[in-house]
Amino acid sequence: MSSADAEGARFASQRLLPGLGPEGQELLREARVHVVGAGAAAGPALLQLSQAGVGTIYVDDGADVDGARDGDAASWLYSPGQVGQPRIFAAIEALRAASSFVQVRAFATDAEPTATLVCAQREPVARIAADRARRAGLPHVVALGNGDGGTVVTIPSGAPCFRCAFQPGATLPPRPGAAAALGSLAAVELLLVVARLFPGSGTGRRIDLAEGWPSVQPTVRTLGCDCQNVY
Repeated sequence: MSSADAEGARFASQRLLPGLGPEGQELLREARVHVVGAGAAAGPALLQLSQAGVGTIYVDDGADVDGARDGDAASWLYSPGQVGQPRIFAAIEALRAASSFVQVRAFATDAEPTATLVCAQREPVARIAADRARRAGLPHVVALGNGDGGTVVTIPSGAPCFRCAFQPGATLPPRPGAAAALGSLAAVELLLVVARLFPGSGTGRRIDLAEGWPSVQPTVRTLGCDCQNVY
């Protein structure tokens, strides 16, 4: 069986999903997603992107794999033997082992992503990454944990920015269950955007997760925000 035939067989059932079809699957295959962060929330997200058939994933994280019980050990992505290794290389190794149909690379300045997923562990990093994606004209999704919950903000092209949507407050490191849920939600949101299945045009939404329960609301542009002039 050729590689093309093997890839077709691998995603045959997924192409039957309502609204996706061969066209949506091809959009996923052509996508180049810059993933900022490779920690506990990013682990499930990275695996979902690779298993869904995203063609190229750029991993962007400067930390090492830690062995903390509530940290990388709960990320779904790393093995105990990878503790102490640079996250970026450990994540690439894990994703290549999970799927032969995805190209996984370290993010570099000459990369040309078509979308961005931010799974940063700190709010300032999330803000900076979201601003960079916005100014580059890239649709993006931001996941930011807070203890037993957190927030996912989806910003398709033309939608209110992360600064407009996010409500500042205390942000605690997400616990393992919350991190996994946030990463999974963020990955699904990005897949919807990339496959052009996200509802509405020029609109975004915010998903707040609290004690396992999500609440969804559309995002609203803050009066005077310059994000309306970027896209």
